[in-house]
Amino acid sequence: MSNENVAQRLYLGIDLSTQQIKCIVIDEQLQTIAEEAISFNDKSLLVHHVQPNGFVVDKNDKRCITTPVFVFLEALDVALQKLSDQKKFDFSNIVGISGCGQQHGSVYWKTNTELGSLKADTNREQSLSLVNMLKSSFSRIDCPIWMDSSTTNECQSIEKSVGGSQNLFQITGSKAYERFTGSQIMKVANKTPEIYEQTERIQLISNFVTSILLGEYAPIDLSDGSGMNLLDIRQCKWSNACLDICGKDLERKLSEKLVHPRTALGNVANYFVERYGFNSQCQIVSFTGDNPSSYYALASDPKTIVISLAELKICLGTSDTVMGAISANEMPKQALDGHLLVNPLANDRDNTLLMLLLCFKNGSLVRERVREETGSKDWHEMSVLLSQTTPSNQGFIGFFYDDHEILPQNIQGRFYFNADNQTVENLEAATKARAVLEGQCLAKRLYLQRANIDLTKNVDRIVITGGASVNVDLVQILADIFGKPVYAAVAPNSGALGGALRAVDVITEKSNSTTSSVECLIAAQPRSQYTAVYDEMLLRYTKLEEKIIQDGK
Repeated sequence: MSNENVAQRLYLGIDLSTQQIKCIVIDEQLQTIAEEAISFNDKSLLVHHVQPNGFVVDKNDKRCITTPVFVFLEALDVALQKLSDQKKFDFSNIVGISGCGQQHGSVYWKTNTELGSLKADTNREQSLSLVNMLKSSFSRIDCPIWMDSSTTNECQSIEKSVGGSQNLFQITGSKAYERFTGSQIMKVANKTPEIYEQTERIQLISNFVTSILLGEYAPIDLSDGSGMNLLDIRQCKWSNACLDICGKDLERKLSEKLVHPRTALGNVANYFVERYGFNSQCQIVSFTGDNPSSYYALASDPKTIVISLAELKICLGTSDTVMGAISANEMPKQALDGHLLVNPLANDRDNTLLMLLLCFKNGSLVRERVREETGSKDWHEMSVLLSQTTPSNQGFIGFFYDDHEILPQNIQGRFYFNADNQTVENLEAATKARAVLEGQCLAKRLYLQRANIDLTKNVDRIVITGGASVNVDLVQILADIFGKPVYAAVAPNSGALGGALRAVDVITEKSNSTTSSVECLIAAQPRSQYTAVYDEMLLRYTKLEEKIIQDGK
């Protein structure tokens, strides 16, 4: 190890996601030193692997989707060991750790856990793993994750208890969703009361990982806590009305304390000092959800809209997500199909900044299907087709909902219209190629505006990430429709990076370090003449979407 490496002050970011754990180590100049990723279905690395996608689908009820808690524990050990094996840095130089977990998932600790043994100074055997030490610590082994959709009845009960979906949205920032933690907890409490009774602490996956690193229970952070249907996002405290319907004595099981995403919680547990050589003074900063953590890495300020155009294909298809900042004072009066979370860019002196999260289920997978339908072998051939059309597509508009959509909710099918707003059965290849890109970009702008985000006053730029961000035509259409410059972020591990950056910001007492960290390259400048055309097109798109929704009722 060189003298230069010994002098480094390093920061570790960890992302415990749906299918893998990802780690990134950066230095104080925000340069990447090392990265590692471990898939949950890797038989060569994990004893407790799950096949084929990193989660388990219940054979009796395919809506029930879980991941065994031992997968999380073993993956963390293996990822840290693999980082150590790289020999690119000394673990004793890591001064701060933070990160994120997949949102909404829950972990159930039983009374009298072995968690404290991680903190104890024991000079334990190097072979002793997290799974070995914590194997009897959980009242429930299988952790419900965000893909679970088995709690429809519980969601209805939550909304009814607070006077409807509108009231629940005003309290928690979201209508009741099956994947959200509140309904999952209610299901455990009602259907397996013996497990609920044995449970001492219920955690999100984010503060579960924080607890492992601390060797003691860590509080839930406000950003990830906003995705539970349990938190009053205006008051930044638990909603008693929501807690009471979901489970007896639930506040105690969750922990009364809530913290902001940028909160130092204590030193790393001795387990990690003894096994991996961490410095005993290494600080653990609160983890948060994967979406807020990615937003933290990519949005240098509240006037940045972050759009993820992911290409990762899992069993539920692929989605596009849009994230932006909104003041609590401008919160929409009508319930959205999107979500409002406490913004990770906010601090403990400013609780008014919220983060809007919109999810469009029919994203990159639909783009790929349309590309194939038009006979294009790749995006270059698709570009040739697009060159045969002009912005606004001679008035043709398409809606591509191959799967039941989230925005607008539960609509499925293909809908094509000509310039006279008349339904047409299909579109020619070049027209269809442009229609799918224009339609998806118009939808993103429409739903941002419905959420009261003023693109003229409150948005300066758009940062895009994900595999589809290399599609130059899509990026240019996005810039023209929004009338804003579009930047492509070079940050494939944005969730883990957001954690490392928060650790830097807390320990060095900076407000936000992302501007100089994530490399953002200008991808497209808006063309004003076409933005004006799309302004008119958006009005038609809005009316046609309303027609589709009305016809579907």
